[in-house]
Amino acid sequence: MAQWRAVESNPETLTTMARRFGLSGSWAFVDVFGFDDDSLSFVPQPCLAVIFLFNSRTETPARGNPEPSVFYMKQVHALNNACGTIAAIHALANNADRLNIRGGPVFHYLEHARGLGPEDRGNALANHGQISEIHNEGVQQGQTEIEEGQVNYHFVCFTEVDGKLFELDGMKAGPISHGAIPAETSLLSFATQKIKEVY
Repeated sequence: MAQWRAVESNPETLTTMARRFGLSGSWAFVDVFGFDDDSLSFVPQPCLAVIFLFNSRTETPARGNPEPSVFYMKQVHALNNACGTIAAIHALANNADRLNIRGGPVFHYLEHARGLGPEDRGNALANHGQISEIHNEGVQQGQTEIEEGQVNYHFVCFTEVDGKLFELDGMKAGPISHGAIPAETSLLSFATQKIKEVY
């Protein structure tokens, strides 16, 4: 079984990995430099997901419930430091139609994993050699050397499913609903509002 090493918070690395996973060239991860309106205005629209990195020692409400319409996987023990890839896959899986993901390793993983429960989805990812290889090659391309055992940060994904904002954290019991995204409010604006409230 492959070792899943920590990925740095770098949109170029995440974009390279996601394109190898099956994301088309017209979509990309970008940095969000601040949560004020001026900073958010630099983020290209539409924004389909927000990947948020936070200090893993931060206390967050331990909750989450099964949501049949949401693709959610658990970060099982074998996926030790794979939270960055899990967050990216949560973003891709819950927006697969809009992103037109029709091939590549994540497409084939999802074909199998959609019929599984969250823990079995995590185990299926842990045993997916091609995704693991792309993940670890992405780690090598990063600019920061991360010492194993010294990882104090964790990635989560915020994305919209059926008009609601969901926080997808593989360490929680399930998806966390933050409620309906108000009309005339972008996912980016609503997600950053909720991040400020929770984190």
